[in-house]
Formats: sequence, structure tokens, C-alpha cells
Amino acid sequence: MAGERMEQEEVAAEEQSEEPKKKGKKLILLLVFVALSLGAGGTYFFFGDNIMQQFFGAAPEAVEKKERKKVGPILSLEPFLFNISGNSSKFAKVTLGIELKDAKILEEAKKMVPMVRDRVLSVLGSKGPEMLMDVASRNTIKEELGNALKALFKDQGDITAIYITDIIIQ
Repeated sequence: MAGERMEQEEVAAEEQSEEPKKKGKKLILLLVFVALSLGAGGTYFFFGDNIMQQFFGAAPEAVEKKERKKVGPILSLEPFLFNISGNSSKFAKVTLGIELKDAKILEEAKKMVPMVRDRVLSVLGSKGPEMLMDVASRNTIKEELGNALKALFKDQGDITAIYITDIIIQ
């Protein structure tokens, strides 16, 4: 019996000594896993776009950059001062910029400034004060100006955008 008791004590002592060894191994494995995960996450954060581009082609940001439209040359016109339609005592001052397709078209447009100003004054002079002051209606005004000005150019795509840079109503 004494022999059995000694064997049980020895087995219990071995189990107790193996338990901290198992816990230590689990803790080390957990720490290694966390370190590898953090390393992989950090690598992806800093180099993910380059890795994705190398293995899978273009990165999403590169595609977006290619799709962004380049701004062409802008013809800035002198401010337009005109009487507002339907009210002889009110007038408005509007400043415009016209974005063109390329520098060649810009040189052509500089020669046509009097004709451009005439078309702009015809469109803006027909607008009432409510239309000019309403921010929502400015896109409509830009479309009307674009349609009126596109008739002056050889190609309809020569004018890419119209910008209203200043409006003052007195």
C-alpha cells in the first residue's frame, strides 16, 4: 500500500510539473500568433497597395486616378454687368470661367471674346432676380450658357464646363 501511495504521489507530482509546462507552451504559442498577426496587419497597412498591384494588377486608387478628368485651360472673362429682366432698377454682376478642351481651343476662344460676351449677356439678361439668386437654378443657367456658347465653336466638345465664379445682385 505504501508503494501504491508513493506511485500516486509521484504521478501527481509529474502531472503538476507538466501542467505549468503546458500552460507555458500555450502562452508562448498565443504570443507568437499575436505577433505574427500584428506583423501581417502592419505589413498590409503600409505595403498592401503595392502588394495588391504586383500580384493582382492595378490598385483601386490607381484606377480612380486614371479615371479623374484633367482640368483643361480656363478662359476667364471680365465681369458681366447687366440689367435684370423685368426690373429696370436692378442689375447684376456675374463673373464666368469657361473650361476648354485644350490650349489650341483657348487661343481660338480668345479671338471670339466679343461673340462669347454677346451670347452670355443674351442668356443672363433674360433671367429674373429669383433665378439668379437661387443656387439650385445655377446648373440650369450653366447648361443654357453652355448650349449657347457651343454653337460658336466647331466641335460641341470644345467647351467642357462653365463656372460661375461670382454673382452680385444690386
